[in-house]
Amino acid sequence: MSFPTWGLDPKARTIRVYYEGSDTLYEGYPLCYNYDTTDNCMGKSAADLTVESATTAEGYQNEGKFIRVEKATADNSEFFAGVVVGNAGGITGPHAVDIYIPNGAIVPVWTDKSIVIKDPLYLEHGQYTVVNATQVGMGQRIGTAIETVDRSSTAGIVLVRLDGVQQSTVINGTLGVAPSEALWEDCPLDEIKKNPGLGIVYENDFMGTENLVTAEGWTITQVTTGTLSLVAAEGGELKADSAGSTTADDGVQAQLLNCRFLPAAGKTIWFEARVKMNDATDQYFVGLAATDTSLIASGVIDDVSDKCGFFHHAASTDNKISSITARTSADDATADVAGNVDGTYMTIGFRITGLTSVEFYVNGVLVETGITAADIPNAAMCLSLVSQIEVAGADAELSVDWVRIAQLGARA
Repeated sequence: MSFPTWGLDPKARTIRVYYEGSDTLYEGYPLCYNYDTTDNCMGKSAADLTVESATTAEGYQNEGKFIRVEKATADNSEFFAGVVVGNAGGITGPHAVDIYIPNGAIVPVWTDKSIVIKDPLYLEHGQYTVVNATQVGMGQRIGTAIETVDRSSTAGIVLVRLDGVQQSTVINGTLGVAPSEALWEDCPLDEIKKNPGLGIVYENDFMGTENLVTAEGWTITQVTTGTLSLVAAEGGELKADSAGSTTADDGVQAQLLNCRFLPAAGKTIWFEARVKMNDATDQYFVGLAATDTSLIASGVIDDVSDKCGFFHHAASTDNKISSITARTSADDATADVAGNVDGTYMTIGFRITGLTSVEFYVNGVLVETGITAADIPNAAMCLSLVSQIEVAGADAELSVDWVRIAQLGARA
């Protein structure tokens, strides 16, 4: 297909695909391939796509994978297909539709944000818009704005160099060792680090000095006895230790009060840490919590403060870890979301999206989702650790290899 050299980038190329949804599509709407369809197709007419088989096994599929497209979501954004070519009055699906494919050409793309030239642009989960690095629910980066335009009042198009899905800032590594791709893939971590006005980041590998004095760094609350210390271990290690106590419920709680994150509408918080427990039957908490000197008291996790994280208390199943999201006394605690092997490192993390949902990950796998608004924390929370004895005569040791926390849109 040829294009005029005036009014449209001559590099722009279109293909025809089949939109499966029922919305009306307009110029610049981004679409993604239905990557997990099991349909094989034939008879690709404008108003119908005949399905030859709807249960085709992986490895034996044909056009279903590169013909069928849908709205961008958190699941399919890696499979960005392109943006809708201009059409009068829109096209209502399901229907065939022409799209500009991402090949470096400059094409019109739909947005509802104030865009500045050179802004990196991202898909928006569950929407037909692209956004810059200021938005909850961001998907993959697909291009760069090539003009400045404010579409925050009335949605419209912005010219974009459409490059397609670009390399994630998270390099997928060994599960249980590296940050989890599934958790961090929508976090504009590099952009936040380069421009603190976009948000805040706390990241620690515990390989340097650390102020562990009460009221001068970490606030340490001992239950009879307990310590927080740096360990001379390869790669660094922070250890919360009951310090040889032999009495049930004894141990230590530590909160880094200046490492604070406030959930709010339009903001996203990501948290992940690599941790191990010497005895997975003891009492532990790892995550974010409001200032609270007794997150686990008398063997029971409290129900009076905002918090989000992973825990194990007296009522928990041995060698299992549970998740909790709480707003004061309202909480959603889910028992046994994953196994926990004595003395074995694992990664545990979560994403708080606005005030609407929390997703929990263990070793890079989504294990629990909370969507009850009343249970989503809305108070300032700080990095918090608990390590306490459960069985008399034991010793509770919580080791933290590294921790990373980021928030997009954190500053007033």
